[in-house]
Amino acid sequence: MKKKILIIDDEEMIRLSLAEGLKDMGYSVDAASDGKEALEKARVFAPDMALLDMKLGDENGLDILPKLKDLDSDIEVVIMTAYGDIESAVKAIKLGAYDYINKPFNLLEIDVIIKRVVSKQEQKNRLFTLEKSKGQQSYESNLIGEDPLMLEVLEKINILSKNDDVTVLIRGETGTGKDLVASAIHNHSIRKNRNMLKVNCASTPEQLMESEFFGFEKNAFTGANTGKKGLMEVADGGTVFLDEIGEMPMNLQSKLLTFIEDKNFRRVGGLANIEVDVRIIAATNKELEKAIKNKEFREDLYYRLNVIPLHLPPLRERGQDIILLANHFLEKYSKKYNKNINLFTDEAIDKLLNYQWPGNVRELKNVLERAVLLGSKEKITAKDLPLIHEVARDKNNKVEKDISLYPNFSLEKEVENMERKYIKLALEESENNYTKAAEILGLSRYALKRRLEKYF
Repeated sequence: MKKKILIIDDEEMIRLSLAEGLKDMGYSVDAASDGKEALEKARVFAPDMALLDMKLGDENGLDILPKLKDLDSDIEVVIMTAYGDIESAVKAIKLGAYDYINKPFNLLEIDVIIKRVVSKQEQKNRLFTLEKSKGQQSYESNLIGEDPLMLEVLEKINILSKNDDVTVLIRGETGTGKDLVASAIHNHSIRKNRNMLKVNCASTPEQLMESEFFGFEKNAFTGANTGKKGLMEVADGGTVFLDEIGEMPMNLQSKLLTFIEDKNFRRVGGLANIEVDVRIIAATNKELEKAIKNKEFREDLYYRLNVIPLHLPPLRERGQDIILLANHFLEKYSKKYNKNINLFTDEAIDKLLNYQWPGNVRELKNVLERAVLLGSKEKITAKDLPLIHEVARDKNNKVEKDISLYPNFSLEKEVENMERKYIKLALEESENNYTKAAEILGLSRYALKRRLEKYF
């Protein structure tokens, strides 16, 4: 996206020559001759920075400066001043101006300042990204496997990384590593040095989702005392990962479809179309085909996302990858907790292979972390894996035991019992810190709270 610059100067020749020069340098430019016009243009044009003359006829640029910052705190203002106004320029810096430049100046001088502004804004966006991602763990190092199903996934990641304009839909059960795959696609693409923002559509309140995605203008709604950029603007040049997209409200699905097709949007309450270059990667464990039939998901958005299908196999179908991953986690947590544990007994290996892993890789990771943390020997034994209930399989990886042999069996109760056990373990390991426990379980804090109310 071209950086937008608003020129505010009462001299027409300066506005025209400066605008022409900046456009030739690749910037998007608009201009205003006085304070009123400047604020009107700023509302519609949504500039990244403003070049503000200190003297605007009878107006003082220092009176316009706070109004521009109040309109959008992200606008960086550079004061243009005559030689005798250095004291006023210093005052402008104290009021929030980024810098000042003396008249007359050439385009190279102003370009140096603009590049510094751009660098500052990009750094601010990166810090914003880190803050948004705080508490989210990166699992890319865990994206390993030798099973043919996983090798196919890795090959598709390689293809999608080289084609960075293709929208991606990742499907698979909870805990299979969809966020991991999204990170791998981004980190091996030409976008790797730009922002990647991750959004959980299930945990973002519906009433805030549009403004979170697309930002908002000042006074767009009650409490909007200043404008704010949305995730799509902050991620310009990078990637936005929409996890659990099957939970996105229908009205926002329509706006997302339009954004993907047009690559532009309007902030909530805004008038200007804002163009960005953002790659969308979405993920879901939901049956979207069923959701489409139930009028819960747009069919046109589904086809727009599902250009190259990418399905992650459940861990129970990946054969010896279970042991490959188990050894990876064993080494990782042995180092983390300063333990000398580097092997599994044969009984432990059998137990790992014969378990169905309903929580997939995430569950395996948590089981191994607990086993290492509590282990006191040089090997992980079957006794160190108390939460794994063995289920025999035949050669085709199907459950051999006939469930009809258990007349009182209830799948719902079994799932509830398992959830209850893991929640207790997470609370123990986090010392009852709900936020950390939710991260361990791969849940939002709100989802954990609902389960606590249900089970305890």
